[in-house]
Amino acid sequence: MNASAARTYDEIINDDRAPEEDKRRAKADSLLGHMAALLFQRGHLQLVQQLRQVRAAGIEYDPQDQTLDLWLDFDPADFAGLSESAQDDLREIFERVSRRLAYGIDWIGFRETMPSVGPDWREQLHGMLNGNRPTNQARRAMPETPKFLEDCLAFTNAGEMRVYRALKHLQEKELPPEETISIFPLPFGRVPGRTCEPDVVVAYKGRAGVLEIDGPHHRVRRAVDTSRDHLFRDAGFAFVDRITVETVDDPEELMASLKRFLRRLRESG
Repeated sequence: MNASAARTYDEIINDDRAPEEDKRRAKADSLLGHMAALLFQRGHLQLVQQLRQVRAAGIEYDPQDQTLDLWLDFDPADFAGLSESAQDDLREIFERVSRRLAYGIDWIGFRETMPSVGPDWREQLHGMLNGNRPTNQARRAMPETPKFLEDCLAFTNAGEMRVYRALKHLQEKELPPEETISIFPLPFGRVPGRTCEPDVVVAYKGRAGVLEIDGPHHRVRRAVDTSRDHLFRDAGFAFVDRITVETVDDPEELMASLKRFLRRLRESG
């Protein structure tokens, strides 16, 4: 069995023919997943949410101390919201998990993601300073050119852009101009205790609602996402709803779900 066909972390890590980089990647993701699951079992949902903000997890060799270290990379705003107390709690859970898994990883560190720049960085920076950048992604300094971009708005995947296009169709084609909606994809803001980035915020009939787009990558999803939904409601949003990845892939079901979301948002309060 090669690394790409392996179904578990152990199969990848113990595969003698697997590249060392694949083994390190599997160990990093396994550590991250076990940390999140153990924190979830303890009921520390805020820390689980912060682990879900990790953009990349990797194992690197420290030549000075001759150790293998786990590094967790966060977007700058998410990193700024990671308190010293939270880092201490994550180090404690890492040490417990690392000892049990016996991967030989000695230390965990937290850092901001490094922007990706090329020789044209001066031109990119000039353009961004003059407004030529995705307007809903202002917190990400010097981003790579977004793969999914429409109406000067950036999206992290094709599913988010499908939802945006469907909402825009409702906004421009089906709802009357005097009673239509506003759409805010991936806005960044503050709720009590943390910064966050809802997938879509929609304003309709004097009410604001949050629409979250679920995906198959969510770990320990149900209880954590329920806690996040409650947080949005407590922070003033009139209605919070979710769309599954299966719905996103079905245009008719997606449109029906969005109309149901707008109806419930209109009737909320």
